[in-house]
Amino acid sequence: MAGVILLTAMAAGGVSLWIKKKRAQKELDEANNNESQNEDAQNY
Repeated sequence: MAGVILLTAMAAGGVSLWIKKKRAQKELDEANNNESQNEDAQNY
């Protein structure tokens, strides 16, 4: 029974970390895109 509880907790924690990582990567990509667009605008 403890194994089922542990497995469920580990699965929930893994999904939570995956979502957090995905969100952070998305924000980083958006920041990089905005930065590169600003540099392109300055080069013209």
